[in-house]
Amino acid sequence: MESETKESRQSRMESILKNQFAPQSFSLTDVSLEHAGHPGMTKGSKETHFRLQMVSSKFIGKSTVENHRAVYAELGEEFKKGLHALEMDLSSPEHQSK
Repeated sequence: MESETKESRQSRMESILKNQFAPQSFSLTDVSLEHAGHPGMTKGSKETHFRLQMVSSKFIGKSTVENHRAVYAELGEEFKKGLHALEMDLSSPEHQSK
């Protein structure tokens, strides 16, 4: 069956982010069920909302906005395909304990 061979959005996102940001710490959680009942959410809505926590040296010397833009740029295709929201906690190794 085609649906069984498709890679999940979460797996695709993990691959993209790990390849592009080489994180020291990484967590990507599907929180779509927390948004059940919100406008636009249907019973068939899956993998639409995620929470990302990532520590990467690629964020050194960059602002929060720059970091978020970099992640959004890498995940642009996923947003076009149904990713609705991404909550992000991004930091560089030097700032992860702050």
